[in-house]
Amino acid sequence: MATRVEWAERVGRWERSGLSAEKFARREGYKPKQLYWWRWKLRAEGASQPSPSSTQAPHFLPVHVVADVSPVVTEPIEIALPNGRVVRVRPGFDPATLERVLALAAEETPC
Repeated sequence: MATRVEWAERVGRWERSGLSAEKFARREGYKPKQLYWWRWKLRAEGASQPSPSSTQAPHFLPVHVVADVSPVVTEPIEIALPNGRVVRVRPGFDPATLERVLALAAEETPC
């Protein structure tokens, strides 16, 4: 005779299978009424009895750490302006200062 734990496993497999009680029971070799009764019995007991899955150690999914793919700029950036001037910007520049330098460099100089 099957134990409560065995029936809990059977009912769990049946519910995960997506099959009707009739098809699942026929495949496993027992009666559909047994499945229905044990499902009712296990649900009626609720949390008073731990289910087989709650007594097992938790399962963890693998995690893959991906390196940061943002480009690391190690060389200066060159900005060629329409007036022929070139501004070289090193890593770690101050954006506000760069904005002022570009504004000054873009000005036309009198000949």
